Amino acid sequence: MEQKLEISTSLSLELKLTPALIQSIQLLQLPLQRLEVFLKNEIEANPLIEPEEEIESVWETIDVPTVKREEEFDIISIQPSAPTLREKLLQQARLEFDGKELEVAKLIIDNLNRSGYLEIEEEEIAVKSSCSTEIVKKVRNTIKRFEPVGCACYSLKESFKVQMEELSIQRKFIEIVDEIDTLRKSKKKFVEKTGISEKELEEFLKALKLLNPEPGNIESTTVKIVPDITVHIKGGRVKVEITELSSFKFRVNNSYLKYADTKELKNYLVTKYQRAMNLKKAIEQRKKTLKAIAEFVFSHQIEFLRNGKEIRPLLYKDVSEKLSIHESTVSRAVKEKFVQTPHGVFPFKTFFKRSISGMATDRIKSEIKKIIDQEDKKKPLGDSKIAEILKERGIKIARRTIAKYREEMGIPNAFERREF
Repeated sequence: MEQKLEISTSLSLELKLTPALIQSIQLLQLPLQRLEVFLKNEIEANPLIEPEEEIESVWETIDVPTVKREEEFDIISIQPSAPTLREKLLQQARLEFDGKELEVAKLIIDNLNRSGYLEIEEEEIAVKSSCSTEIVKKVRNTIKRFEPVGCACYSLKESFKVQMEELSIQRKFIEIVDEIDTLRKSKKKFVEKTGISEKELEEFLKALKLLNPEPGNIESTTVKIVPDITVHIKGGRVKVEITELSSFKFRVNNSYLKYADTKELKNYLVTKYQRAMNLKKAIEQRKKTLKAIAEFVFSHQIEFLRNGKEIRPLLYKDVSEKLSIHESTVSRAVKEKFVQTPHGVFPFKTFFKRSISGMATDRIKSEIKKIIDQEDKKKPLGDSKIAEILKERGIKIARRTIAKYREEMGIPNAFERREF
């Protein structure tokens, strides 16, 4: 019987991470202090890198309080102050919640242990705050994604899952976190139970190294927060500045390449030269990416810059689509970064707020307007009644929020809309 030999071809796209791209991604996700340490290590390890000037430390940018000459003042005794976990979370909670939800948020934050885990059940919080467990769940789920990510969880697994989601780690890895106890006992059994390959196991272990098992344990350190970004309004427009240290500025001296007298030395110097050039490009790309993201975010959040109160719904996906960059790039750029605003220093992540019931504000306003347009003008609907109608449509929204949106659209209250 004659056998036929068939040849088939197929095309596929595959993203290969070059050393330059890997370094660019690495630098993007580093906050300022860690980036400074990274750059200093690179400069010390690479003979082709020469600082343009004496390297200034992050700590040298901290202003020392001025005192009168006659007062005794020990400058050595100055210690950088850091906000407590409670202060950091409450700052974000006040921007995210109000009314009953803020009360619940405070109760949750006040019952976190030193590692950031919640030590009181949702049902007990609901009883103490006289609200439903649904409200408690909603508030807790939001706090879990505050900075530092992973607080207000009940277990290590829950915290790891939240942190992975925020880092845009693939769903498969997030799901197998449930089997992490098996991993502690045996890698072989973990692979068998989860069905992942040895290569995937290696990637999963690398992902775990990015996570913090004690997300709330920040009070033992006295780290001065140095904002990566400064933003303000000038002439009615948003102005963004990316913090740059003198360590960001260096020359790449390739003159050593001329004197390489062996193949081994030449290969070594070529490798160092390429790494130095990649580093220079990565620093510039980091600045460019951070600036583009910050300009878009704060053009969207310009009301916050004006009044320090209102934060509009905004997702990583919105930025990703507008700037034509991957959602994970936005996540890396935002991670562990701080922004100096006219109203204080905030985690960059604060300005990404999930929409109500998964809907954009403009869509909710449109629904409110439709309801009011169709009402009986002799018996116009109050804000509470509109909230009930929206709830029946699967949109949970507070009465005061409806009043706020109605006022923003220039729609009078029920009494003023009434036709006699």
